[in-house]
Amino acid sequence: MNTFLNTYDFRMSRILQEGKSGDFELKKKIIEKGTILNIYDREKGKILKGQYDFDYPVIVLTENGKVWMSDSQMEVESMSGAVEVARGDALIGGLGIGLLPTFLKDKRKIKSIDIIEKNKDVIDLVFCQIASPRMNIIHSDIFDYLKTTDKKYDFVQVDIWEDMYAPFEEIEQVRDLAKRCLKTDGIIFCWLQELYDNIKDRLPKEPVFPTSEVGIHDPCLICGKTFRNDYVGLCMDCADALGVSELFQRKDE
Repeated sequence: MNTFLNTYDFRMSRILQEGKSGDFELKKKIIEKGTILNIYDREKGKILKGQYDFDYPVIVLTENGKVWMSDSQMEVESMSGAVEVARGDALIGGLGIGLLPTFLKDKRKIKSIDIIEKNKDVIDLVFCQIASPRMNIIHSDIFDYLKTTDKKYDFVQVDIWEDMYAPFEEIEQVRDLAKRCLKTDGIIFCWLQELYDNIKDRLPKEPVFPTSEVGIHDPCLICGKTFRNDYVGLCMDCADALGVSELFQRKDE
């Protein structure tokens, strides 16, 4: 079991205050010491099970009770890669709790941060609490913005999905649209980029048989299930959720 110490950056829980706007709500919680939850290992591009070894304060953004984002270890670590590579004029698709723009705003390599958010209630609830001179909030859909803007960026990051099961096709669509908005040597980064890179590199180019019958395998890269078929590191449920299960079907003879 993985554990981690209380050195994690949970500044959003200190910055943001609880509140509600429309169907969206910010609420503070405590993940109690000893709780076992999913954590992210971005160096390996894997989701693992981890145990919190201290009372961990989080702030959670929900819509009608459905969780969209928090500043848990999973969320903070999944943004760390983007924080490391971001530079110049940055575009962020999805405001959430404002974690990434807050982490970027004092970085010396950052000149400006445009944030695209389609939900006005999220803007009203979050942006006023994190706003800084480098930030600009734009009320729009990221797909529409990427198709129409003439502005060019050094860094584009997109995090618009409610959970880790973002279909590969949709991720690739966002990346393709973002290319037209990049400056020379610009960088595109999506949420859980390391995980998707890890999976994408393993995917077969043509439909194949599943690699084995049901049995004990290494933990699924996403859900951690061990008793399963093996679909290049995924269980069947996760392969289906990602929209890649059609690659694991019997070939026509």
